[in-house]
Amino acid sequence: MLKFGKKVSYRPIIVSFSYSLLTLITAIYLQVATMYWPAIGFYLASLAIFSAILFGYYLPNLPNSFTYWESNPTSIRYNNMASYKHRILMMLFPYQNQLIIINKKDIRSITVIGNLTHPEETAYPLDFSLIYAILTPLLSVLKNPITLKLTLKDGQTIELNVSRDFAYNNKMTIAKLNQFFDSLDNTQIKIINYPAHNVSFN
Repeated sequence: MLKFGKKVSYRPIIVSFSYSLLTLITAIYLQVATMYWPAIGFYLASLAIFSAILFGYYLPNLPNSFTYWESNPTSIRYNNMASYKHRILMMLFPYQNQLIIINKKDIRSITVIGNLTHPEETAYPLDFSLIYAILTPLLSVLKNPITLKLTLKDGQTIELNVSRDFAYNNKMTIAKLNQFFDSLDNTQIKIINYPAHNVSFN
């Protein structure tokens, strides 16, 4: 089985809570000191910071940071992040996600969107600070977004993201993509913008 991307975890909640922790501790301290009105203000500030990061940053960018899909000989399974409602459920209950299944026989064509022929060096620093914990996954994806646009026989289109894998290890991602395309029936599925299943890094 070939796997691409990363499954949604509790990371969005943990990072959001970490940023709001200082104001939350201050609110608790003020409450213990019987300074109730200032404590309420800090509680609200903590909630605002938590919500801003979780819903202001992670919610719209979840498909870039945590897109996941896998392929077996007969089907493709992927996380559907089209609706915000589904994204919220995925962040709150990440290990209860159910992957949507696509039968490979239902695919009419696959278009590769993005630059695979000249991969750029993408620095991916360790998460030694909260700012890196938030920004580095998104920046690496935005630097060279790569997706597979699947067009099904019923006219439906689905995009599968491989940007995160490519940012970490472009050669391994190419090798996995070659395996993926080799598993398809080329007599029925048209591969667009990925000639001869072979990409040069020269």
